[in-house]
Amino acid sequence: MGTDTGAEADAGTGRDTGMGRDTDADADAVTVSYAKGWDADERRAFGPLTRAEAEERDGAGEPYVVLHRVPGRAVPSEVHLIAWRDRFVGQRVHDELGRRTHDVDLRLLEDDRLFLRQYVERRYASPEQPDLAPDAWRLTVDLLPGRGGRRVLEERGRDGGSSHTLADVPEERRWYDRCGFGVRAAGPSRPSDGPEPDDATAGEPASAGGEEPASLWRPPTPLRMELPAADLFRPGNPFPVEPWEGTRTAAPRHVAMVRIPTGRLAVSDPHDRKPRELTERVPPGEYALEAAVVIGEGEYYGDRFPVTEEPAVRLLIRDEPAVTWELALSGDEDARLLLDGHAYGFGTDGATGAFADAAAWETLSGKVRRFYEAQDDTSSCEYLDEGHLRAVDEATGSCLVSFRTGGDGTWPVWLGRSATGELVSVLVVTSYL
Repeated sequence: MGTDTGAEADAGTGRDTGMGRDTDADADAVTVSYAKGWDADERRAFGPLTRAEAEERDGAGEPYVVLHRVPGRAVPSEVHLIAWRDRFVGQRVHDELGRRTHDVDLRLLEDDRLFLRQYVERRYASPEQPDLAPDAWRLTVDLLPGRGGRRVLEERGRDGGSSHTLADVPEERRWYDRCGFGVRAAGPSRPSDGPEPDDATAGEPASAGGEEPASLWRPPTPLRMELPAADLFRPGNPFPVEPWEGTRTAAPRHVAMVRIPTGRLAVSDPHDRKPRELTERVPPGEYALEAAVVIGEGEYYGDRFPVTEEPAVRLLIRDEPAVTWELALSGDEDARLLLDGHAYGFGTDGATGAFADAAAWETLSGKVRRFYEAQDDTSSCEYLDEGHLRAVDEATGSCLVSFRTGGDGTWPVWLGRSATGELVSVLVVTSYL
């Protein structure tokens, strides 16, 4: 297969409208058809569309796929998922054996231009190596606008070690014209005598429709709040927490009041020199920090005992129920760039977070560091209870209150909104539930 092997140098972006495209294929022999979706497990189209139907979905922003077929191959040489409403275009390239060799993730960040968010290339050592073999050679390039990027090379596959370097991809190879993708795209991969607007995509092996398969290729979705988070702070709700039995919520525990006189809220590791200040502002004021409480029973060799967990903390902005949740953003973070299941959050290598006024962060975090450096220096911080400290900036009245997380890593921060869209709480799930 004659794929563009320039990936090692510059993310492998090929000609303007086809990263990783099979350049050996005769453009005149390529046929194009359309469908509602692509079944990744079965490697076939789902719900064939006429060109007119594809154009209708394109105009409405509804997802559909464009399939590029080469004679003699059972699997399309390329599949493009077009989802303008989700601001996403995905490309998958298959070799002559139907194995995925390239995955391209493009994001519509401007009205007429797509940004190359991620590029993945795979090389198979032999015809016997299966599709997506974990030991296949793999290159992954991740890019963000206005920044460098990361290049990860796994020459022996997923478990064979990797090298991480900066991805030196020039600006002109990060951006692609929107007009080069979808049913309206013009180019050599589209046959000059392609289907007329009312012609069916005859001959395309496809599932006729019906219930969508679970393995249907879908646009990437950032991490969502899947827990009934509001129920955590209402007593009497069953809430399973392994390995305990009969767990249910109890009344939330009041931890402390947090004063945010500037309305600039930071949720960050209290040891950080620079905080993760949220883009969302809160009304200047003082707010209750509460811990969700879950109680139940444990058992050990026949002995039963009560257990208590505190799986989340929230800063209560308004005493109203949160009916929707969204990721809290900071700085130049852009939710449109998140990969599937990913989230922004604050990082910690000490299993600790804190709520504080960002304007007084330097003073407040300095007090926390002195508390630990001087071995529990109570002149700098007030010890509230296990896992919680409070530091106060006497000049402004701003304060910081810390909390524990279930471990190191990145912890998302969630904004809870009322039925009218008002911010009512800022929440961190602190356990691996």
